[in-house]
Amino acid sequence: MVDDPLACGPTVVVCGVSLRLLGLELTADGREIYEVVHASTAESPWRPGRLSPVGGATWALVDARGARVASLELGEPDHVFALAGGRTLDPDAVAHALGHWPVELQERLARRGVTGACSLAFDAAWFLDRLTRSPMDTPLHFPGAAGKLGLERLSQATEVLRAAADTPHSDAGLIGLLQRGLEGSRAQVPELRWLGDGRLIGESTWGDLSQVGDDIADGCRRAQGTGPLCVRFEPHEPMGLGFGPAVPSADILAGWEPEEGASVGSGVEVGEVEARGAAARAGVATGMVVVGLSGAGIHASRRDMAAPFEHILGAVDALRDTGKPVELTFRTAAPLTHWYAVELPAANVLASFGCEARGPAGNDVGVGESFDALCGDALLWREPTPRVFLGAPGSVTCAHVDICPQVQLAHGLLGVKVLGMASHAATARLSVAHGGREDDDSAFDEGATHVPVDRPLSPRQAQLLGDADVSLIWLGEGDLTAFHSGALHFASNGADGLSASLYHGIITEAGLPRLRAAAAAPDGRGASGGAYGGHLYAADLLKLVEARLRATE
Repeated sequence: MVDDPLACGPTVVVCGVSLRLLGLELTADGREIYEVVHASTAESPWRPGRLSPVGGATWALVDARGARVASLELGEPDHVFALAGGRTLDPDAVAHALGHWPVELQERLARRGVTGACSLAFDAAWFLDRLTRSPMDTPLHFPGAAGKLGLERLSQATEVLRAAADTPHSDAGLIGLLQRGLEGSRAQVPELRWLGDGRLIGESTWGDLSQVGDDIADGCRRAQGTGPLCVRFEPHEPMGLGFGPAVPSADILAGWEPEEGASVGSGVEVGEVEARGAAARAGVATGMVVVGLSGAGIHASRRDMAAPFEHILGAVDALRDTGKPVELTFRTAAPLTHWYAVELPAANVLASFGCEARGPAGNDVGVGESFDALCGDALLWREPTPRVFLGAPGSVTCAHVDICPQVQLAHGLLGVKVLGMASHAATARLSVAHGGREDDDSAFDEGATHVPVDRPLSPRQAQLLGDADVSLIWLGEGDLTAFHSGALHFASNGADGLSASLYHGIITEAGLPRLRAAAAAPDGRGASGGAYGGHLYAADLLKLVEARLRATE
């Protein structure tokens, strides 16, 4: 491994002992143990070992069997981290991206770029060895991996995305949607030229995540709407509508009943539409917000009708009682914020931005071929289509466990994302408290906890973020994090700009036991087979892997 051309861990000489610092193992309680190779003379072979702090500037070097080799005066932990080539983060940049997270947590994240149990790689060869041999009980993070692994096409993808984000009049409608938000005008978000699938998720004022449309193109159309919809309701016919507050009160959001006489919120949102009723025939749909009310000489023109919910309904009832028609104006754009486009085929993303000439070629944008070459026969299977996740500032994914467990490789392309991963041992406990209710139709768990960065956290969100069994990793541009998707995980995009990352899954022999266990479980769909949304169930993936194993015997 030491003579591997990818080896890039720095070498230091202390007290006559040469050390190459390869990786850092961080425990949940904050202890730091370095994986190293060492040699006593220039002619001696390199031998594996571990380096751990004894106190002050003193470190103990032990060999692979745990026998002490030497006590070395290397310096304080922060100094050794710098010797290893470790990257500390700018505290101001962390605060800008994670403004509403606890300051103490921000400081810990800035110090090492990770918190909790995690393996941190400095050396490319060590990273690949760990990636292919470890069952991934804890996440494995490699800052600057794109450059150290020679993933040039990912750097090109970053350039393409940055150019699209920086172009004021880009025709990439998705970028416009994520950057500028929506005001209900179709002209603000140009049509997206889309060549693949994916999903668009937004967040409601109630804090729920919802998928909009059947795919990205459909989601963008529904998100921007068709402009204002004015509907005239005749006095003799029921409206066929059920209403709720567009912005619920703090009490309701906290799960409490408002005090008697207190408002349940402000504005009016359509909660129900009676089939074949007057509203349905006029094109009114659930989720639309009332932005105008007129009739009998009364006009309500405040933006989004921000008056108390009860006052607006009272005005509607008063108009109906006059026996005259009532006109309501609805905003047809989906009333969601913090848009997040997920599971986009990477090659299609680049092509949709009109960057085919500059962008990486091939369906796997080079990353699949690169890992085939880097890992060789150690890869029993890899996902054929890498997926891009592109999020607005402050967007999130909720806490969940993948239905098909595998090692996920997450590459940072643009901006910053913080990944949260629970330990396997704590996943069952945390899934009960934070995993929500499974909903195959929407492809994410309804009611699951998510942790935003640009708003104050609820007690439930703070509880997940601060759990001792949860690791947090700062995924910046060019970084790579590998984690096992069978453990509970979530993601929070920085508040300081667009975030883009690329994901692709792999299976190695070390990951086979967990895949087999998942395939045998009831939700592994071992009996029915099939797939959801183009994704494999555990039983289907196991068949592909076992076929590969039989072919190589």
